[in-house]
Amino acid sequence: MLSTLLVVLASAATMARGQYAPTINPDSVDLTDRQSWCNAQISSCPILCLQMPNTTGALINSCSPNTLYYVCECSNGLSPNASQYSQTMPYFICTEANNQCVSKCADSTCQSACRSDHPCGAQNPVRVNVTTKPSATPSAKVAANTTTSVALGTSTATGDATRLLAGDMGNVYGLCVLVGGFVVGFAALM
Repeated sequence: MLSTLLVVLASAATMARGQYAPTINPDSVDLTDRQSWCNAQISSCPILCLQMPNTTGALINSCSPNTLYYVCECSNGLSPNASQYSQTMPYFICTEANNQCVSKCADSTCQSACRSDHPCGAQNPVRVNVTTKPSATPSAKVAANTTTSVALGTSTATGDATRLLAGDMGNVYGLCVLVGGFVVGFAALM
């Protein structure tokens, strides 16, 4: 009886360290896909850890494609909420669970409910280190030195996507001008 209790407690402690919450049977997914999921999870862990306070990266970072069990523990002893991000095991499991739900549906209403009732990824992302913009008011100057946070891959407002696109277009335009300059220079030398 005591040995059974110790095994249960050890299992619970191990599970508490990792984040294991599959809603699918791992064997229902091709092993190659599960290996790809684990590779993405392992790649994401250090990045997620660096967004947490008082950490220098990942301390424990492992994933089993056979069980879909993974551990992402940061150097500060905490584990990030990987369900708030894409390219993590919770995201892949959620997406696959939705796909399996859709495959069992007979009509589009059921299919739509599979995905809308169980959204995957960040619903209320944890905000991380984004500097606020100063305005003309004196209190805004104080606020300009403070930071708020935004999860990777999300934006704080619709305008951010426009600014991001405009910034990327500026980079593309600059690259085109640079390459064009080289082509003109090369043509002049010939």
